[in-house]
Amino acid sequence: MIIFSLIYNLLNKLGLFIIIIYLLSKSKTFTKLITQNEKSFKGNLLLITIFGIIGMMGNYFSINYEGSLVNTRIIGVASGGLYGGPVVGIGAAVISVIHRLSIGNADFTLKACSISTIIEGVISGYSYYIAKDKRNKWVYGIVLGVICESLRKIMVLIFSRPFAKALAVVKVIWIPMTVVNAVGLAIFIAIIDSIFTEKEKLQAYQAKLCLNIANRTLPILRKGLNRDTAKKAGEIIFNMTDFDAIAITDEKEVLCHLGVGSDHHASGGPLLTNLTKKVIQEGTYVVSKSKGEIDCKFPECKLQSAIVLPLKIKDNIIGTLKLYRCAENSISETDVELGLGLAQLFSTQLELSMIEEQNKILALTQIKVLQNQINPHFLFNCLNTISVLCRLKPFKARKLINHLSNFYRKNLNKKDVLIDIDEELEHVKSYVALEKERFKNKLKITFAKDESVNFKIPPLTLQPLVENAIQHGILPKEEGGHVAVIIKGIRKGFLICVKDDGVGIEEELLKKLNSHDFPKSSFGLESVYKRFRYFYGSNIQFNIYSKKQRGTSVIIRVRGDAVEGVNS
Repeated sequence: MIIFSLIYNLLNKLGLFIIIIYLLSKSKTFTKLITQNEKSFKGNLLLITIFGIIGMMGNYFSINYEGSLVNTRIIGVASGGLYGGPVVGIGAAVISVIHRLSIGNADFTLKACSISTIIEGVISGYSYYIAKDKRNKWVYGIVLGVICESLRKIMVLIFSRPFAKALAVVKVIWIPMTVVNAVGLAIFIAIIDSIFTEKEKLQAYQAKLCLNIANRTLPILRKGLNRDTAKKAGEIIFNMTDFDAIAITDEKEVLCHLGVGSDHHASGGPLLTNLTKKVIQEGTYVVSKSKGEIDCKFPECKLQSAIVLPLKIKDNIIGTLKLYRCAENSISETDVELGLGLAQLFSTQLELSMIEEQNKILALTQIKVLQNQINPHFLFNCLNTISVLCRLKPFKARKLINHLSNFYRKNLNKKDVLIDIDEELEHVKSYVALEKERFKNKLKITFAKDESVNFKIPPLTLQPLVENAIQHGILPKEEGGHVAVIIKGIRKGFLICVKDDGVGIEEELLKKLNSHDFPKSSFGLESVYKRFRYFYGSNIQFNIYSKKQRGTSVIIRVRGDAVEGVNS
């Protein structure tokens, strides 16, 4: 009966404990601290304090039984270690022990409980590395609760005297404390895990919103950045988000301002805030928490906080995107992430628009012709793939957004005659990451490059070879296949090989390709060959080897004297 009475009383106290913990989980400060991937010194100090106080609450919500405090202190210590690592676990344990010593009750088990609490902090702290990326972390909480409570009772038997009394106490309190603390720890961990779940949902929504805006603004911003396109893009953002005002500027004037403040932040007017000028000068985004930081020259302006983000074409700042709220300090971390995503996608779209404009004005070289061959369906297929991932795997969706941006942004507007092979490989890897996500297990791609090899090649010459291998070699094969990209140094020159184990090439077509009699459908291969031939002349060997259902290899060899001449 005593055991059931202790369980009942502990559960009553645990109920109040859980309510306090639930309210804590709704705190923005705690949510931000607990979800940070990398904890700062200040962040760890705050977590130690929070979980240490939770441990102290466990001391207060205790029951005195025969000189022993039956308590829930382990909940604060163990949960701190599970979510903050050894530093937080041990820190919370030290605070709990100091408090336990200060209240001085139940001296019979004081020494044993103090020692065991510190050990529990160490064990739970290192459990962080085991449970860090696991789902259903509450299961680890139950196991940890059982282990730590068992350890504590062993410490009581070792350090508390007389032994007969210690044994009698342990027999009664072991089951109540183990059951209640294991259950309480599991509930607490489930509450904290719900914070991570909510964050993932929010990130998924944010990524999807960002992509929806990008899809709608893509045909608009492809026409460049001016008052008309800025207004249309701004209206889309304003209508699809809950910001109080949206503004887009170039380097000198406000192109559009929608929402609060449009009476004095007029389209076509000069830049009014020093905040915008600072972003244009420094090229990094700035978050303003107050009206004073915005520094608008109009005294009646109601805008109180903002995030101002640079719009770039390559490394050149061509304008800003500004998102405003009327309440002070109301730009959240989610707002910042959304703004960064929009600014990056807008910059990419504007860079695409500049490429299109240059293609109309400049005499088309082979690289420009290749750029025009990039299939617009590839972009929309990628956006659709990312859109699906926004709900299922938001973190992966964000990575693919970066790959998509890098694919178009870094390479589509190459004015350099030649680029480093490593830069071309980065372009190919972004393309490959997008294709692998679309075709899943049907596609395997590997890269092998001699680390000591470094040379320059015409841009956009490696990616068409990989694309051909995927589209014409692997995808027609029902079970999929493997594409290998190999870069080697040979006699001060280099060798590039793109090979696949796909369906192969018909013998008649293969003969034409190796005699450099390229049909219209092989424009990509022809362009690659001609541009290598232009820079390296007769020093290039361009060979294609293929067997039906065995695969194809495209090999480009360039002799050393040609490489030295071109790269010097």
